[in-house]
Amino acid sequence: MHVWKNIGFIWLLFIGLLACPARAESQTKEAMADSAIVFRFVPQRLMFYSNKHNDNAILQAAALIERHREAICRGDAIVRVQGFCTSHPSDAANLKAARNRSNQVKSWFITHHGMQEAWYRTTNHASSYQGMEDVVAIMAVAYREETLPQPAIAEEKPAPAPPLVQIDAPARPLPARSWAEIPQMPEAMPLAHASKAYVWREYKTTPWSLKTNLLYDVLLMPSLELEYHINRRWSVNVEGNMAWWHNDRKHRYYQLATISPEGRFWFKTKGLRHGHYVGLFVGGGWYDLENGGRGYQGEMEYAGLSYGYMFPIGKHFSMEAGIGLGYMNTKYAEYLPMDGHYVFQQAKRMNYFGPLKLKLAVGWNIGRWVKKGGVL
Repeated sequence: MHVWKNIGFIWLLFIGLLACPARAESQTKEAMADSAIVFRFVPQRLMFYSNKHNDNAILQAAALIERHREAICRGDAIVRVQGFCTSHPSDAANLKAARNRSNQVKSWFITHHGMQEAWYRTTNHASSYQGMEDVVAIMAVAYREETLPQPAIAEEKPAPAPPLVQIDAPARPLPARSWAEIPQMPEAMPLAHASKAYVWREYKTTPWSLKTNLLYDVLLMPSLELEYHINRRWSVNVEGNMAWWHNDRKHRYYQLATISPEGRFWFKTKGLRHGHYVGLFVGGGWYDLENGGRGYQGEMEYAGLSYGYMFPIGKHFSMEAGIGLGYMNTKYAEYLPMDGHYVFQQAKRMNYFGPLKLKLAVGWNIGRWVKKGGVL
C-alpha cells in the first residue's frame, strides 16, 4: 500500500514539474502581449488625432525611446511597432489602414523626436488588439542578439534564436475590453533617470475654411469663399465673386459682383472636410457687360439647391467640386455706346431656371500651431 502511495506522489510531482515551465512561459507571453503603448484611431478614418490618450501615449513612447536611444542610434536595437485594424469590410483594406496608421505614428516621432525610418520594425494585422479594432501599439524595444552579454563559460550550443530579442517593454497592461469601455490611460509612470521636459508643436485645424473657385478664377472673375463647420453634419458657406475689368476707349466692360450665402447638410462623411453635401443657397449681384457694340447693365437675385463633394489634400488643404441649380430673376437696361455717350434702348426683365453655379475649388483648412508637452 505504501509503495502505491509513493508511486502516486512521484507521478504527481513529475506532472507538476512539466507544467510549471509551460505555465511560466504562458504567463510571460501573456504579460508581453498585454504590455503596449497604444495609439488610438477613429474607425475608418486615417487621421492621427490628438487627444488626452494619444498625448499620454506619446510621452510614454518618447520615454521608452530615450531610455534606449544610444543603442537605437548605433543600430544595436530597434523599436517594434504593430498596427491593428478590423473596421473595414475586407482584410486587404484593414491591412492597408493598419499600415497607414503605423506609418503615421512613425512619422510623428521622425518629425518631432529625431527618429529615423530604419530604426523601426513594423508588423500589421487585419485583426483587433485586446478588443480594440483601430490601434497602433508600440510593443517594445528589441536588441540584436549579438549585442547582448555572452556567458563566460562555453555551453552546449542552443537552438537558433530569432535575430531580435525583446528585453524591454512598457509595463502598462491594458484590459481586454471594447473600444468604448477602455478608460483613459493614467499619467506616465516616473522613470528612474532624471525627468526632463518634452515639448512639441502641433498644427490644430479649426472649423473655418478659406476657398477659391478655380473655374471662376480662370474666367478672370476672382472668387473667395469662407465656410464654417458647425459640426460633422452642418456647415454655412459664404461665396463672393467680382470682375472689374474695362477699357473705356474700346467700350469693353466686364464688371460683375455677386454674393451668395449657403447652408449645407453633409452625408456619407469620412471626416470634417471629406464627404458629400447638399445645400440651399440664395444670392444677388450687379453687372455691366459690353463688348464694344451693345451693353447690358442690371441687377439679379437667385436661389437654388447645390450638390458637391469635398476631399482632403494633406492636412492643410482640400478640394471641392459641385454644381448649383435654381431660379434667377434679373432686371436690366440695354444701351448702345454712341459719340462717347451711352444711349438707353430698353429695360427688360428675364426669368431663368437652370445651372447657376459650377465649382472646382481649392480650400485652406485654417488652423494654428499649439505647443504640447509634458515631463518624461
